[in-house]
Amino acid sequence: MKTYRSLFFLFFCISVSLFLCTLLSSCNQNVVMESQQNLADNKWDYSDAKTFSAEIKDTVQHYNIYISLRHQFNFEWRNIWVKIETTFPDGKQYEKRVNLSLSKPDGEWFGDILGDNCDIQIPIQMNAYFPELGKYTFKLSQDMRVNPLSYIKTVGMRIEKSKKEVK
Repeated sequence: MKTYRSLFFLFFCISVSLFLCTLLSSCNQNVVMESQQNLADNKWDYSDAKTFSAEIKDTVQHYNIYISLRHQFNFEWRNIWVKIETTFPDGKQYEKRVNLSLSKPDGEWFGDILGDNCDIQIPIQMNAYFPELGKYTFKLSQDMRVNPLSYIKTVGMRIEKSKKEVK
């Protein structure tokens, strides 16, 4: 009888482990690219553009595109203007200026706050599609009137598959 309990317990542990592995590995199946880059001395200079690349393998799929930032609690602005330069696989380029809101009008920060750090992931384009297969490169640079922009620790980008498909 003790052998059956041991076998049952072993079977149960293996089943739970497999379930957890499947659950945890499926969480990131939709992520195409996610990367963070640190900024020297927690300052973002005009000349310190951060570059991210993503390999797009499906032109029918829609994607959600985010910019993520980690800034210190004493950052003095409610928003950041960012210039995004996209290079397509065929070499064509597209540039866009985007306003990233970091707080409510009353100064309450968006995102997750831990200590003096605020982590925020801001959607810049939802249900976007990429018209060409291949490598896309995104160059992000700060476009504020102040240079360098202090109290910014990291800049990142995330591209994930959306549930919507091009018809």
